[in-house]
Amino acid sequence: MSDFEVDGLLPREVVRPSDISELAAILTPLHDAGSAVVPWGGGTRMGIGNAPSRYDVALDLTGLDAEIDHVAGDMTVVCDAGVRISELSERLAVHNQRLPFEVPDAQAATIGGTFASNAPSLLRPRFGGVRDWIIGLHIVSANGTPTKSGGRVVKNVQGFDLHRLHTGAFGTLGIIVNVALKLVPLPERTRTVAMWFDRIGDAANAARELGQLELTIESARLYSGALAAGAIRELAADRYLESVVESENAAHLMLVKVSGSNLALNRQVDDLTGFAGTVPSAGYEALTEMTESDLWAYLEQTGRDAPISLRIATKASDSYSIVNRLERRLHQSGGTVDIASVVDVGYGSMLFNVSGIEETETLPFLNDAENAVREVGGSMLVERCPLAVKKEIEVFCIDPSAKQIMKNMKHQFDPNGILNPGRFAFGI
Repeated sequence: MSDFEVDGLLPREVVRPSDISELAAILTPLHDAGSAVVPWGGGTRMGIGNAPSRYDVALDLTGLDAEIDHVAGDMTVVCDAGVRISELSERLAVHNQRLPFEVPDAQAATIGGTFASNAPSLLRPRFGGVRDWIIGLHIVSANGTPTKSGGRVVKNVQGFDLHRLHTGAFGTLGIIVNVALKLVPLPERTRTVAMWFDRIGDAANAARELGQLELTIESARLYSGALAAGAIRELAADRYLESVVESENAAHLMLVKVSGSNLALNRQVDDLTGFAGTVPSAGYEALTEMTESDLWAYLEQTGRDAPISLRIATKASDSYSIVNRLERRLHQSGGTVDIASVVDVGYGSMLFNVSGIEETETLPFLNDAENAVREVGGSMLVERCPLAVKKEIEVFCIDPSAKQIMKNMKHQFDPNGILNPGRFAFGI
C-alpha cells in the first residue's frame, strides 16, 4: 500500500485491471458507492496536484499494456495507457520513427500518465506540447462507461475536441485507457552546442537572437544553478586554461540541439559556434555525440531534489525577467537559498526550483511568485512544496474566472466526484 501513498494518505485497497472491460466493471460499483479513486500510471508525476480530499482506492493502470498497433506507413500508433514511454520508443525506432515528445523518467512514465498530466516535453521548441499529437483517445468514464474521441487515422471527422479536454485533466474527468498518436521521423543525426554566461541578462539576449538563425532546433534549454555551474567548469577545463578563468563565475548554461543530414548539421553547428562567439558568452563548445547525451541527462536532474518547484508558463520574452525577479525576492528573504532553473528557450516555459528557504517564508514567496507571473499574463503550477503549505494553497494557479466552468465540467463528467477528488484546480 505504501507504494501508492499520495500526500500522506493511503488507500484501503489497490486494484489493477488488465483490460478495458475489467476496468469498466471495477469503476461501476465504485461510482455507485461514491468511493474515491486515484488513478496511477508510472507514478512519476503523482506528487503534482492538490492534496486529495478523499482516497479509498488506488487504480493501478500499468496492467493496460497489451496493445501497441504501429502503422509505420501512416506514421501513427495506437497503444494502451499502461505502455511505458521507453518501450514504445524502442519499438518505433526500429522503423526510424519516434514520438514527437520526450518526457522525464521515460523508463517509468506511461502513455496514459503522460497525457493525463500533460507532461512537459524536451522537444517542445520543435514539436510543441504532447496534446498537439493526439488523434484519438479511448476513455472510461467515472461510472464505467467507455467513450471515444477522434479515431485511429490522422484525418478524423469529429465534433468537440474531447481528447484535448482530457489531456492535462489529471484523470478527474475520466480514465485514459488508449491513445492514438501521430509520429515523426527519427532525425538522421543530432549535435548539441553548449554556451555559458556569467549573467542571466546576457543569456536572455542570446536566447532572443537565437531565433534569428536558420536552424532545425530539436531542444534548447537554459540551465542555471549548481549543476549548470559544475558542468560549465568541466566544459571549460576541456578546452583551454584561459576559458577556465573566464568561466569561474558562469552559472547559466544553454544547450541547443540541432538535427539534420551531415551537411546540414555541419552548417548549423558552424552557425551556432559562430553565434556563440559573437554574443557575450563566457565560453562555448560543440559537443561530441557521447558528451551530448551524458550532459543532457545530467542537467535534466536540475532541481530534482528541491523541496519547492514551480512550473511557469509566460511569453518567451518574459521568462528571464521572471527568473530575475524571483531570485531577487529570495535573496532578500535572507538565509542560504539555493536556486536552480530550467528555461525552455524560445518557448516561454520554465521550472524554478528552490532549496533552503525558511519555512515561514515559503507561503509568502509562493504568493509573490504567483502575483509576478499573473502580472505578465502567465500561469503557474506548484509542482512541489511542503505538504503543510500545499494544504493552505491552490497549486494550480488558474484564473479564478474559470472556476465555475471547471466545476460544471467536473459535475457533467463525474457527478459523484469519485475521480481524484480534490486534486485538480479549485478542488474538483
